[in-house]
Amino acid sequence: MADSRLARLIYEASLSTPEGIENDALTELIPGHPLEDIVNTVNALLGEGKLEIKTRGSRLFYQGVAADELALLGGMDSEDRLIFKQIQSAGGEGIWVRTLGQRTNLPAAVVNRTIKLLEQRALIKAVRSLKHPRRKMYMLAQATPSAEFSGGPWYTDHEMDTDFIDQLAHQCYQFIFAFSYPRHSPGSVFSANHAAYPTASSIRQFITDNGISNVDLAIADIEQLLRMLVYDGKIERVSPSFDL
Repeated sequence: MADSRLARLIYEASLSTPEGIENDALTELIPGHPLEDIVNTVNALLGEGKLEIKTRGSRLFYQGVAADELALLGGMDSEDRLIFKQIQSAGGEGIWVRTLGQRTNLPAAVVNRTIKLLEQRALIKAVRSLKHPRRKMYMLAQATPSAEFSGGPWYTDHEMDTDFIDQLAHQCYQFIFAFSYPRHSPGSVFSANHAAYPTASSIRQFITDNGISNVDLAIADIEQLLRMLVYDGKIERVSPSFDL
C-alpha cells in the first residue's frame, strides 16, 4: 500500500508546475524515501488517475490531474479515462469514433460502450460537420466547435442550424438548376463545356442580392454547400466552377 504522506507530496509536486515534474526532480524534492517506495507510490497514483505521464522528446514528466478533473473522471476505469482524455485533447475539432479506436488501440465495442457512458453522464456530445457530413464527431459537452470544424456560420448557440443549411442548399440547387437546362429544350441538359454554369461566386452574389441569408457568407461557405450537394448526388462539379 502506498504511503499516504508520500502520495500527497508527489501529487502536490506534480501540480506545482504546468508541465509536471521530471523523475530526477521528484526524487530530489522528497529525499529520504527509498526509490522503491517512490516508484510504487507513483504507480499507485497513475492507477488512480491522479497522475499522467507526459513526454517531451526523450524527457518524461509526471503531470498531476487537478481535483475538479478528478471529480469529473470519478467512477471511470482506465479505458474510460483513456477515451475521455483523447476526446478532451481534440478540443473544438472533435474526434471520430474510428480515430478514437486507432489512437487508443481499444476494440470498437469498448470505445462504443465508453462513448455511450460519457454521453449518458453529459460529459461529451456528438456533432456533425460539413467537412465530414456523414461522421459523428465527439467533443466535450462544454466545448465550442472551431470555425473550421463547424463551418462557421452554420452554427447557432453551438448547435448546427440544419434548417438554415437546408434552405441555403435548396436555393443553391434551384439557382444551378435554372442555368443547367436550355429554355427551348428543358428535357436536355447543357454539355459539360457550357460556359454559363453558375460559379460559387455567382451563387454567393445571387444569395446576397436577394437577401436569402442574413449572415454574410464567404465563397468558402458557398463551396461547402456545393460539396454537400455533390455528396448528395444532386449536382456535379464542372471545372472550374468551384474548387473541390
